[in-house]
Amino acid sequence: MKRILIDGRFIGVGESMTRYVLEFFSRVLELDLKNKYTFLIRPQGEKELKRYPIFKQAKNLKIEYLDVAHYSLKEQTKFLSYLKEKQFDLVHFIQFNHPVFYRGRFVTTIHDLTLIGHLHYFNFFKQLAFNLVMRDAAKRSERIIAISKTTRDDIIDYYQIPKERFAIIYESVDHVRFNAKIIEQQPKIKAFKDKYHIDGDYILYTGMWKKHKNLQRLFTAFFGYKKRTKNPIKLVLTGKIDKKEPEVIARIEEINKAFLPGFKDNSIITTGFIEEDELPIAYAGALSYVIPSLSEGFGLPPLEAMACGTPVIASKESCIPEILGNAPLYFDPYDEKDIEKAIEKVSEDKKLQSDLAKRGYEQVKKYDWRKTAQETLKVYEDVLNK
Repeated sequence: MKRILIDGRFIGVGESMTRYVLEFFSRVLELDLKNKYTFLIRPQGEKELKRYPIFKQAKNLKIEYLDVAHYSLKEQTKFLSYLKEKQFDLVHFIQFNHPVFYRGRFVTTIHDLTLIGHLHYFNFFKQLAFNLVMRDAAKRSERIIAISKTTRDDIIDYYQIPKERFAIIYESVDHVRFNAKIIEQQPKIKAFKDKYHIDGDYILYTGMWKKHKNLQRLFTAFFGYKKRTKNPIKLVLTGKIDKKEPEVIARIEEINKAFLPGFKDNSIITTGFIEEDELPIAYAGALSYVIPSLSEGFGLPPLEAMACGTPVIASKESCIPEILGNAPLYFDPYDEKDIEKAIEKVSEDKKLQSDLAKRGYEQVKKYDWRKTAQETLKVYEDVLNK
C-alpha cells in the first residue's frame, strides 16, 4: 500500500480546476482500493465535496486541511513543511503550483500555458516566481499529465521536455449532470431565464474574461448581427464579473446603451456566479453555446453544452478542433465578420441547429471521467513501480 497525496487546494477557488479534481479523483477512489489517499483542501473547499458521497464512504481516504493559497509565499514554506513531515510516496499537483524545494516524487497536471501570455499583468517578482515554479514543475515531475496534445506540444516547445515524459489524459463530462433530458425541464429553464431577466432566445458563454478568451471580437460580431438583422436574441455571460478587465465591462455597457430601434432590454446579460445546479439548465436553455477563445488547454464547457443538446459555434484555434472534432460550426476567431456569420447561421437555420446538436451528442460520447481516472491511476502506478 502506497500513500498518495492529491493536492486539492484549488477546490472552491477555481471553477474548472474544482470540477477537474473532484471528477477524476472521485472515480480514482472507486477504482483503487489498495493505495491510501490523502486529499488536501483549503477550508472553503469542504462544501464542494458534498455532491460526491465517495469522499465520505472511501475507507482508504483521509481529508486534511491546509489554508495555503496558490501563488503564495506560504506555498513555498508552510506547504513544503507539510509535505516534508508527511513523507508521501507520491504527490499529484493538479496544477503546476508546488514548492520548488520539495524533493519527493510527484506528478503534475499542466492544463495550459495561457498564463505566460498574461505575465505583463504581474510585477517583476511575480513574473520571476511564476517562471521558476512552472519551469521546475515541467523539468522535475516524474510524469506530466497534459490535458490535450496541444498543451503537450506547447510545453515541449517552451521547455524542451522529452515527449516520453508526458501522458495525454483528456478531461471529460459528467453525463449524469449534463444530458439530453435536461431540455425537458422547461419550468426550470423558464425560472432560470426569469431570474436573470432573459427574454427570448440567447447565446451562452461561460468562462473567464481574460484577453485570450476573445470576448471583444465576440461582442463586436454579436452586436453587428443584431444591428443588421434586428434579431432580439441575447448574449448571456455566466460566471464571475471580472473587475480586473475594465475594457470588457466598458464594452458591455457601451453595447447595452446603444440605441437599437425596437429593443428595450440589454443585448448582453451578465449573470455573475451561478449555482452548480443552474449550469446544466443554462446550457439546455440556450439556442447555442459559443467559445471564441484564441487559446485553450482543453475546453470543457462546450462539451457540457453538447451533452445537453445545445449547438456549439467555436473558434478553430488552439486545441478546440482537437477536442470538439466535427461537432461545432467553426469560425476564424480573429475575423469579426466570420464570427458574425456563424452567429447568424446557427441562430436562423433550424436544420443546422438540429445537425449540430446530433453531432455534439456523438462527440461527447468519446469522453468519460472513469477513463480519465483509469489513465491517471496508470500514471501513479508507473511512477510508483519505477
